[in-house]
Amino acid sequence: MEKSELAKTELSKDQMKILKDAFDAFDIEKKGSISLEVIGTIMELLGYGMSEEELKEVMEDYDEDESGQIEFEEFIELASNYVEPEEDYDVLRAELREVFMMYDKDGTGFIPVNSFKAILRELDGAVPENELDEIVDEIDADSSGTVDFEEFMEVMTGE
Repeated sequence: MEKSELAKTELSKDQMKILKDAFDAFDIEKKGSISLEVIGTIMELLGYGMSEEELKEVMEDYDEDESGQIEFEEFIELASNYVEPEEDYDVLRAELREVFMMYDKDGTGFIPVNSFKAILRELDGAVPENELDEIVDEIDADSSGTVDFEEFMEVMTGE
């Protein structure tokens, strides 16, 4: 999938903010880059499931500094080829609601913090347990032992 085959979208300020917040949410170690596995997860959440081979092509096309990681500027270049031009907050909220419901299998309106930690571990297995605890403590603002949809939205959108 060469860059030139994709229709690049000019990103709005809102879209840039959403992408920055999403990038930051997945950049758990705050090192300014995300791995190929995390790119795969993000693309899957956006509805663009990719094979291992397609992900390698994405890395070859967009990892301009050949670091083996995707930095934010490279991520924006990649995302601009997939983001819908009219993407707005309501659409994003609906998409994130679908993701949330995938993990809220019982339809209770919340995810136990242990499940949320498992999601974070899946995104980046290298994060130490104490950092996961800090992230969860920050997310679980009401100390309920669960992450509700509004807390989940806050993490995913940074709002």
